[in-house]
This record gives sequence, C-alpha cells and structure tokens, in this order.
Amino acid sequence: MLLYAAETILYLTFLEMDIFGSANSTPIKFFSILLLAVSVLDFREKTISAALIFTAAADVFLLVLDRYYAAGILCFLAVQVCYAIRIRRSQGPSTGSGAALYLLPAAAGLTAYAVPGFGPTEALAAGYIALFAVNLVKAVRKAAEDPQRKWQLFAAGLALFFCCDLCVGIHNLPGLGPAALHRFATIAMWGFYLPGQCLIRASAYPSDRKETLS
Repeated sequence: MLLYAAETILYLTFLEMDIFGSANSTPIKFFSILLLAVSVLDFREKTISAALIFTAAADVFLLVLDRYYAAGILCFLAVQVCYAIRIRRSQGPSTGSGAALYLLPAAAGLTAYAVPGFGPTEALAAGYIALFAVNLVKAVRKAAEDPQRKWQLFAAGLALFFCCDLCVGIHNLPGLGPAALHRFATIAMWGFYLPGQCLIRASAYPSDRKETLS
C-alpha cells in the first residue's frame, strides 16, 4: 500500500507540472518508474521483474537522456518479449497456431525497414508495436477466460500502456490532427503510462494469496 501511495503522490505531482508547466517533471517521472523496478527485485514473478527493469532501462534512454532511441525501443521490445513469455507460460503446451502469431512483429519490422526513409529505429518500433498488439489481445483473452485477479490487472495495465504508446505516436507526429490533440497526447502519455505500469506490477502481487503465480 505504501508503494502505491507514493506512486499516487508522484503521479499527481508530475501531472500538475505537465499541465501547468510549473517545472521539469522528468526527474519525478523517472523516479516513479525506478521505484517500481526496485520494488520487484525480489523476482517473485521473474517475467514481471525483468520487464519492469527493462522498462526503467528504456526510460533512461528515452526520457532521461532523450537520445539513443533505438536502444530505448530495444529495451521496450525486451519488455514485450517478457510479457509474451508470461502469457505463453500461462497457456500450457503450445498448440502451434498461437506461436505463429508472433511472426507478425518480425514481418512488421522487415516491412518498415523496406520503406524508403525508414531505418533500424523505425523497424524496431514497428516490431515492438506489433508484438505489443499481439500481447494485448492475448492478455485480454486470458483475462476473459481466467478468473484470477492478476490477469484482470495485467490486461488493464497493458491496455493503459498501449494507450500511452498511441499518445507517444501522436506526440511525435505534430502534424497529425489539431494542436489541442497534440497537447493532450503530450500530457496523457504519462497519464496512461504510470497507472499502467502500476497495474502490471500489481498483477505479480495479487491480494489473494491462494492464486498461483506463473
């Protein structure tokens, strides 16, 4: 409870900074993500621990340094690989057809790389968002089929995380839509991001101790 109380305070603090432009919110944002990563160093659920550590690493490049974007996207791609492993392990023996869906990220990356003017960074981004979309669909299906609370939390967290990435896309394409949409996306991406990460983290520590952790 103390962790989420602290995250709520940090969340409200950086939202106020972003909305009113009162100060640079980057240190507060990064600390909120770093705090989540540190909180899972017990590796109670290894895929979530690894994913949140990779998330913090990605934010070092994309948020703190604001450079080496390919490295940041690669870290986020590793995050989605962790989530894919988590979902796959929960489904039991492979049926073959499910695994085939993960060819989509590779195809998306190769297609993006073939587009004139696109390079490795864009290819990584395309592969990342494709894998993310596959994970989100699978997580929602898992939550619908499995009554365990951790899957509800996980699916909701991924959904908010995905909304964050949609806002990032709008933020990076200022000509897409009116200025008000761009302004909203700039603030909303972290408005979605931290709650999503908190829900994902919570899915590894369900309140019902009888639930089996994967």
